[in-house]
Amino acid sequence: MSSPRVIFGVQPVLEAIKSGRRVDRVWLARSTGGATSRIKNAAKKANVPVSYVPKEEIDRRASGGAHQGVIASVDPGEVEPVDVDQILDRAEELGEAPLVVLLDGIEDPQNLGAIIRSAYALGAHGVVIPKNRAAGITPAVVRASAGATMHVPIARVTNLKHAIEALSRREVWTAAAILGGTPAHEARLDGPLGLVIGSEAKGVKPSLAKACDMQITIPLGADFDSLNASVAAGILLYEARRQRA
Repeated sequence: MSSPRVIFGVQPVLEAIKSGRRVDRVWLARSTGGATSRIKNAAKKANVPVSYVPKEEIDRRASGGAHQGVIASVDPGEVEPVDVDQILDRAEELGEAPLVVLLDGIEDPQNLGAIIRSAYALGAHGVVIPKNRAAGITPAVVRASAGATMHVPIARVTNLKHAIEALSRREVWTAAAILGGTPAHEARLDGPLGLVIGSEAKGVKPSLAKACDMQITIPLGADFDSLNASVAAGILLYEARRQRA
């Protein structure tokens, strides 16, 4: 049995409650306000017990994270692991062209959370991350995603190239975000698509970019060679959504 996971922050806790995941308990600092009321009301509707504790107790349980006076204990076993095919099946059930984000070596939890947040907001059907040498889904990532990790299917794979091959078998084209590729607005991003984003330090691995059907780039208006990975992901996801409109 998986041990409970502590998540913190107003929006992540609210999203956890709304998502239908089993939330064992919510702890609130002894304070009042709109955020506290929203959490209390959501917890009451979902039959989640709420405890009021001193802020010092919240600090301890959140291990120094920016908790906003609220934390929750969530059973990670309530969310079934998914694979690439299940993400594509989800898109098919919705009658939509799949849009999948594959992340190559994102190590910063804030970047990972921000990318997942953009993926959720801009209609991606799932995110694929490596099991090794990359950030996992930690409380800090949940917080940075504003709770989007509770809604976006996330597949963890041993090999991203195999994930690209799985997309190809289902007739999903892949596009790697690199320097010197086709400008994103000139590329066809309106069909079934796997968008590959690399880390700021190294970008998408050359072998992985070569395995993709397309190599795309974001034209910049200044003499600057790169963008933050989460910013780049948001721009490219927006372009894909714009083309699908």
